[in-house]
Amino acid sequence: MTMEEIEKAVQHIREIAKDDEAAHCREDDLRDAFIRHVADTACAELAKKARLVLKTSKIRFSRWCA
Repeated sequence: MTMEEIEKAVQHIREIAKDDEAAHCREDDLRDAFIRHVADTACAELAKKARLVLKTSKIRFSRWCA
């Protein structure tokens, strides 16, 4: 994940910010992608922490925001 890719994603979120649900979904996507990137590329300790954070996506519960 490059700085350019992150900047592009952030700009897209800015552009759709009037649509709260869409912006929130894209924000979640960006955070997930970044954490996955860290899990795959960071030093061993940080990568291990990122993989641990990613485990929450496997916990079964309804995900929604009001």
